[in-house]
Amino acid sequence: VEGTITKIDNKYVFIDIGAKSEGVIPIEEFKLTKEIDKIKVNNKISVLLEKLESYNGELIVSREKARKVFAWKKMERAFDEKSEVEGQIISKCKGGFVVDVDSCLCFLPGSQVDIKPLKDISFLMRTPQVFECVKLDRKRGNIVVSRRSIIEKKRNVTKDELLDKIKENDVVESTVKNLTDWGCFVDINGIDALLHITDISWSRVNKPSDLISLGQTLKVKIIKIDRSTKKVSVSIKNLTEDPYIKGAQKYKVGSTYPATVTKVTEYGAFAALEDGLEGLIHQSEIAWTKKNVSARKILSS
Repeated sequence: VEGTITKIDNKYVFIDIGAKSEGVIPIEEFKLTKEIDKIKVNNKISVLLEKLESYNGELIVSREKARKVFAWKKMERAFDEKSEVEGQIISKCKGGFVVDVDSCLCFLPGSQVDIKPLKDISFLMRTPQVFECVKLDRKRGNIVVSRRSIIEKKRNVTKDELLDKIKENDVVESTVKNLTDWGCFVDINGIDALLHITDISWSRVNKPSDLISLGQTLKVKIIKIDRSTKKVSVSIKNLTEDPYIKGAQKYKVGSTYPATVTKVTEYGAFAALEDGLEGLIHQSEIAWTKKNVSARKILSS
């Protein structure tokens, strides 16, 4: 209900809501809500009416509980409309953190703080942050919020704008930012793109790190853009002609040519007719007299 402040002393704030008696609220409630400097006599203020008459005949009202009711309704709207809310991370709890959104305490799971794990979030504590209400249990009064979803939405909007600036078959400069056993990730003006190990060279590549280093600048060709997942694939080998297409014209089946052994395995050996054009000599094709002989006993790279 709405009432009028009639008196403010050192301990209490008196509220007139048009009942038989005035409501009395401890001034500490206004200190907790940081409204102590804003309230004045004759100001209108919303309070929660708890009891019209207590055992002692007093009117029981609360400003703090009224704020919580308003905050809960605000969170319900935010959940239904998928809108953003502003709050502060005020403390740590099991599995995450407690967020205060206008006196409404919400749970922030540790995995929803950021898009990457943070060892220290002290720089985020008690500073205004934007969150999304991702779960709301009206029966239990539980609210779960996420900061990560807000960051992801902003990043996706930015990524859409960046993706609009590139197209498939473009040749661009990129910077290597991460190496794995199956390829590497490169940065193209703020866009992460995957350079798979099979797209590095027409020749066999054992490990990307054999040919590529972190921070290296590479010229790559964009071979695929998936706008639904916002993933980009690039290639180095597609910058040059497929040697197998040229080799199909140059080399004939049944003819004999010199080759250089490039790698020996248990099941055979790989030999190069020329740079970028390799073929497998299976162990069954090494000798007539010894079937399935170990290639390592006869050949070396």
